[in-house]
Amino acid sequence: MRRISITASLLLACAVSSLNCYADPHISRGAIPVENKVKISPVAGPIPYPWGLALLPDGTLIITQRDGKLRSVKGNQLTDAVDFPTNVLFEGQGGLLDVAASPNFEKDQLLYFSYSTGNTENNRTAIGRGKWQNGQLKDFEEIFKAAQGKKNSAHFGSRLAFLPDGTLLASIGDGGNPPQDFLDVFAREQGQNLQTHFGSVIRIKPDGSVPDDNPFIGVDGALPEIWSFGHRNPQGLAIDHENQIIWSSEHGPAAGDELNQLKKGANFGWPRVTFGRDYRDGSNIAFKIAGPEFVSPFLAWIDTHAPGGLTVYTGKAFPEWRGHLLSAGLVSQDLRLINPQGDPLNTESRIVIGERVRDSEIGADGTLYVITDGPQGRLLRIDPAQ
Repeated sequence: MRRISITASLLLACAVSSLNCYADPHISRGAIPVENKVKISPVAGPIPYPWGLALLPDGTLIITQRDGKLRSVKGNQLTDAVDFPTNVLFEGQGGLLDVAASPNFEKDQLLYFSYSTGNTENNRTAIGRGKWQNGQLKDFEEIFKAAQGKKNSAHFGSRLAFLPDGTLLASIGDGGNPPQDFLDVFAREQGQNLQTHFGSVIRIKPDGSVPDDNPFIGVDGALPEIWSFGHRNPQGLAIDHENQIIWSSEHGPAAGDELNQLKKGANFGWPRVTFGRDYRDGSNIAFKIAGPEFVSPFLAWIDTHAPGGLTVYTGKAFPEWRGHLLSAGLVSQDLRLINPQGDPLNTESRIVIGERVRDSEIGADGTLYVITDGPQGRLLRIDPAQ
């Protein structure tokens, strides 16, 4: 097999991605219009530390809790907590994180999970799967674990999404803010290192094996699971099947959150380019916001949004929103409605929740569900106003 160097692969990343690396991003700053034609109702709670939300074909909602518990909701009834079958590191930003139902769930009954494993001094993002039967998770197996462990309990990434071909995308964070380090440099530098999974989106088969058409197979030293890289802490991932677009949102440094259109083999630049500054002292991390070898974000949040889960709206309850993105806002305490086809001055509006929003999901009838973050988290339902 032909092998090329990692340095050469960085220069080729934009060519592989078929994107304009200098595309002008939409900028989110200042007052965002509020969506008033909605009704927000409580469904269930309190739910301690909810993180992921998935809808099953029978209308059941599965909710993960970072403390290593699973909950389900059907007909507005919240079940008792079920223990996750393997230990997780419930510390800082870590714990039991995302959940995604298999595209063939009605046949295989498989649920996929991301979680942090290890301890404070040596931990990493992992992915596992098990069969959901009669409200219990059975036959659990771990199918992926990040290649290297890290110190601290931050930046696990961990959002999951299935592609139309049945392969699984998963996001992995860069390892943490300075002064956290890895290999004697700041951990964030690993976003440009193809020899680690840090700061990447990976692509694997449902059993955890590597697809033979992943972009960095044959690149000397590169990990074969990597599908895109140069990410900081991506916690939103959604597939627009109708338009064949893969969307990801990620936490930037201060004033540097991003919404990206993902492409195979693309380098999204962290930490070489960013709209944000260092949390510690406001200093520059990079002295530029774009470069010829990097893909620019579709949207840059200059006013901090802190994006959690990401959803493409495909329901019928809000027909005017079809194809729009729903971005959960932790700091902004809202659900952002983003029109990818909108003009730069009319891209974004917000549904005010007034609590940290962790994730959203479309119900079977097209209405929306959101989970709020924290020890007293809640499941809320959003309907059209009467």
